[in-house]
Amino acid sequence: MTRPELIVLDDDDVVRSIVHAVAHESVPSANITDYASGFLALQQIECGGADLLITDCHMPDIDGPTLVKTLREKKMSVPIIMVSGSDDARELGEEAGIDYFVEKKHLFSELPDAIHTLLKIA
Repeated sequence: MTRPELIVLDDDDVVRSIVHAVAHESVPSANITDYASGFLALQQIECGGADLLITDCHMPDIDGPTLVKTLREKKMSVPIIMVSGSDDARELGEEAGIDYFVEKKHLFSELPDAIHTLLKIA
């Protein structure tokens, strides 16, 4: 099996490093690339693809829902997990086309299962 390609997108350095650590612990063989910019993450997915995108909802350059809508309009089927602490994030993410939502306060307890489910890892 090839190494899964994961993209972690969050404009907050601390949250991004936590999500990266949880993802690495969940899938030690994964190649994980971190981005603080939605535009850079979009460019990477369009050019090189990804097996999973974990994105924040609210970010300054391109927010999570806009990124998700853009990927879905381009018929890119990358599985997407949205993580956020905002009250409106789940609804915005689901309307945009995410596959899974995890509240930031549940990163350690829920994100590993979400990753395994979407990557189809037992």
